[in-house]
Amino acid sequence: MSKIIKYYRHAETKWNLEGRLQGWLDSALSENGIKQAEKIIWKPDIVYCSDLNRAYETAKLMFPNSKIVKNSNLREIYLGHWQGCQISTLLKDEQYMCYVDTPHLFRSTTQESFQQVTKRMLDFHISIGELAYEKIAVVSHGVALACLMTELNHQNYENLWNHLLKGTECVTMELQYS
Repeated sequence: MSKIIKYYRHAETKWNLEGRLQGWLDSALSENGIKQAEKIIWKPDIVYCSDLNRAYETAKLMFPNSKIVKNSNLREIYLGHWQGCQISTLLKDEQYMCYVDTPHLFRSTTQESFQQVTKRMLDFHISIGELAYEKIAVVSHGVALACLMTELNHQNYENLWNHLLKGTECVTMELQYS
């Protein structure tokens, strides 16, 4: 038998449009984000989502008739003093540029590390593999999902940004079990 898990990134937000970092802060979905979420047509047995509002609102729009369970392990990376900042103002910050250009060399100060995000995302992934549901939807965040996919593909954080999803994009996994 198999289990299908679809990992979705939340829909576009107003801060995404403004080029503002969110981290654990929240911004409302944009009009386009609402349309992105409403286009998803899939009937999962259960939906898990980050406890941040942009992911929960996306999950409600995507799967209006499904049970939705919030899980804090699915949160976006905590960005410390960068949260709420315009990306354009951070382009002169050496630490931020390391985060962007060479993520495998990034060392967090006020931020959560990629390793911490990966651990909590992997803990969640392992836990849902044990559930009886056969079709599971998960709504999370760009960097959090990129960390998980980097780990599941046995890659270095140098490849992190290759796994970054845009609004409501999805990675589908099929797990085999007996």
